[in-house]
Amino acid sequence: PGAKKDSVDSQRAALRYVDGELGRLFDAFRERGNPVFCLAFSDHGTAYGEDGYQGHRLAHETVWNVPYREFIL
Repeated sequence: PGAKKDSVDSQRAALRYVDGELGRLFDAFRERGNPVFCLAFSDHGTAYGEDGYQGHRLAHETVWNVPYREFIL
């Protein structure tokens, strides 16, 4: 939080933050008592020096390939 520039460290910090909050969201879904179909994904990746590229506004496999998971709670 509060990072002025995107970096591997700022991305890791953002992921740690979200990971720490997802449990509360999932618990709230479970408390409702009905199955919930969930999708977890990113809109794009970011290049941090792969093949000399930086950023996410470029046509590179690092940007195209994003994590994806589906599951039912």
